[in-house]
Amino acid sequence: MDIFFFYITWLGSIILLLPAGVSMIALFRKTLNFADMLLIIGGLLGASLLAHLLKILCARPRPTVVTDMMVNMPPDFSFPSAHTAQAASFFVALGLLASRDLPMKTGVAVWLCSGLLISLVGLSRIYLKVHYISDVVAGAILGVLWVLVLNWLIHAVLRGGGHA
Repeated sequence: MDIFFFYITWLGSIILLLPAGVSMIALFRKTLNFADMLLIIGGLLGASLLAHLLKILCARPRPTVVTDMMVNMPPDFSFPSAHTAQAASFFVALGLLASRDLPMKTGVAVWLCSGLLISLVGLSRIYLKVHYISDVVAGAILGVLWVLVLNWLIHAVLRGGGHA
């Protein structure tokens, strides 16, 4: 389990998700419009920024760990989990796009995989002892809410309607 969670936690890292998002946009540039690109990249960057601002505002210390750790304790504060917020924003954005553009069975599969990956990233942060459960839950809520708000804003501004 140590090795599994050590690697799965990277699915919430901006170091991996930002290049993945940019690559996805490059690969699907003919089928994605500006609003889609904005949802993917703006969702990820916005969730990351919000999570790090909340970390500074809340200033909650990381868990105290007395046993050996697999990863170094991150230098920033604990609340909320930025990895979980980033994973939630990225994978929910993909789910929204899949729901719109893919057959229903494929869209459902994307949503199920997205939910699983978000959950695994959150669990990895707890397993690796770098976050409390409440940090992970708050990060997931933050990431989901940010992408839903951004999706609504994109539709309201770019498409002239308030319905997402």
